Amino acid sequence: MKKGLRWIVGLLLVPLMLLMVSPPVSAQVPDRPQESTVLDETNSLSQDTIQAIDSENRAWKSTSEQLQVGVYMTTQLSGDIESLANEVFRKWQVGFAGTNNGVLVVIALEDRKFRIETSDNAATVLTDVESRRILEDARSFFREGDYDGGVRYIVDAIGDSFYGTDRAQARMEEFEEEHGEDNGLSFWFIVLACIIIGFVLDYGGRGGRGGRGGRGGGDTLLWMLLNSSSGSSNDHSHSSGSSGFGGGGWSGGGGGGGGASSGW
Repeated sequence: MKKGLRWIVGLLLVPLMLLMVSPPVSAQVPDRPQESTVLDETNSLSQDTIQAIDSENRAWKSTSEQLQVGVYMTTQLSGDIESLANEVFRKWQVGFAGTNNGVLVVIALEDRKFRIETSDNAATVLTDVESRRILEDARSFFREGDYDGGVRYIVDAIGDSFYGTDRAQARMEEFEEEHGEDNGLSFWFIVLACIIIGFVLDYGGRGGRGGRGGRGGGDTLLWMLLNSSSGSSNDHSHSSGSSGFGGGGWSGGGGGGGGASSGW
């Protein structure tokens, strides 16, 4: 009886001991950087990228919107990315006091996940739908291991949403040109189109009187395929479309305005 009681007491003590040794969530949240708006724990970003983002934040500070974008890049998540982003946003207080247009980009490299977290005010401009679109468009960069390009694309796209610029689109076009994505798709599209048209023409030729109709059907199919390709290209082009915190830089409120998460 006593032996059984000891086992029960021991089992009850295990959860308590685990709670005592586990660090609190707040202890896992990094302190905000003082001389930059970027904290890269993975050392994946170049100094040029970090300096460019800091420069954009300094420029935005002088505008009426006073947008501020922070970037936190970590190796691995210990929970869900939404909770981490919200905790970091609140601790860093992203956004300038008065406008509170703060946006935080969180990237978990090994988990292949990222999130855009927005303040209440920023969410009225950068909606959840727009945030998700930006992340989905940025997948191409991250899948290629171009973390500099991907982070800069996201930051540019956020800026485009607030200031009506088109810097992200230009960056995406440059990326696609370098990686030849459009050329590869066009090649396979032409191969597929030739196979289908050849089959239609051959089938029409065997149909006697239907031969002329078959040939006309092939011409019609070719026209439809070419127009479909053009429309798809235009749709993709449209979808690709967007100061240091020390010295009073971090001064906004908490998160909870909105945002979106995705992965690559």
